[in-house]
Amino acid sequence: MAGEVEIQRALYTALSPLGLNVVDVGKQTTDGGSATPFPYVEIGAIILTPFDTATETGFNFVARLHTRSRSGSMAEAKGIQGQMYARLHRGLLTVTGFNFIMCQRDTSTTEYAPDGSFHGICEYRGLVEAT
Repeated sequence: MAGEVEIQRALYTALSPLGLNVVDVGKQTTDGGSATPFPYVEIGAIILTPFDTATETGFNFVARLHTRSRSGSMAEAKGIQGQMYARLHRGLLTVTGFNFIMCQRDTSTTEYAPDGSFHGICEYRGLVEAT
């Protein structure tokens, strides 16, 4: 069962219609800089932990979503985080092979990165049950 892959697919499907550039890994140039057009959202780590009952197999998940911006201020990254919140927090995801139970944002932060860009990180916690 590839729960992490299906959750990543569901997040991509939920965020892409917002007009956001959504990737699973931002491409880099040979000197380590970003080759992905800014701004973008990167679907990072997805951590699954078992959450079974006596009759059902389920998983808690934490999905780490990164926002990257070079707008000159934190406003763009925070605005993207707001769009993601409106779509994902208590929203509905279609996770193939699972019954989706819930998703909500746990944490959100935005920081200035050494390359002059802004890096935001949001963590979403959710619960799915295998079908």
